[in-house]
Amino acid sequence: MLARKISVQASVKAAFEFARVNAPKAAGVLSIILLLDIASILTPVSASPSPALLALKGLEALFGVIAQGALYRLAFAKEHGGDPEFRIGPLGLQWGKPELRLLGADMLLVFLFILALLFWAIILIVTLGAGMFVNGTAAAPVSPTSQQASQMLLAFAPLILPTLFVYVRICLYGAATVAERKVSVFSTWRLTRGNFWPILGAVLVIAVPIGVLNIVSALPAEPRAATIVLELLACVLDAFLIRPMYCGLYAHIYSALRTTGSVEVAVGAPRGPWG
Repeated sequence: MLARKISVQASVKAAFEFARVNAPKAAGVLSIILLLDIASILTPVSASPSPALLALKGLEALFGVIAQGALYRLAFAKEHGGDPEFRIGPLGLQWGKPELRLLGADMLLVFLFILALLFWAIILIVTLGAGMFVNGTAAAPVSPTSQQASQMLLAFAPLILPTLFVYVRICLYGAATVAERKVSVFSTWRLTRGNFWPILGAVLVIAVPIGVLNIVSALPAEPRAATIVLELLACVLDAFLIRPMYCGLYAHIYSALRTTGSVEVAVGAPRGPWG
């Protein structure tokens, strides 16, 4: 059975409608995320991340999980009837099994991403070390120059495309985790087969407004006051439009593809490497 094809236009439209209807219902947690984003912008930037900034980023991640839990509860509430697990708290503030599962899925992905970075770093170290030994420069200074540091950062560029590909193929993990009441990460790989480009297209379309604001605010000729206004506007868009739209997008695509995926597995169709 052929996989169902996703429409970029219909998916983005469904995501916008979901955000329009459900963002006000989660206004409490989204407002907290907005305030944390603003606080991060106003926190002075130093050479090394300050404890205050790290704490803000940690709180943003935590309330991001709470917001996802509220929005995905709303997305799948109808199909679960009056199940208390799919009721959100006051203005989206709650903590229960869905949020705990989402946190577990996020931590699993972060752990695997760190492992991938370490694996690539080991390959680079071995390769560079072998080259220095062959060239007779094994006694090079331990501290890298700024040029060497830039080259080391560029050495991680080959990970961008594989990471993007994997992310798009498993981007439905949050929707699946809440809807199926279990941590579902790589099991969503098979659902997105044949729809990489439409899903990527929808993801990029939703990111356009905030992307434009971030690019304009980063222009060197932009006055500081104008930059702050643009950054604040980007925070508002991120909290009340972009985040709800992404949850709505992934919930819509997951609902559209999971029936097809179930039929394919039942008839023994080939699966992806993680499900």
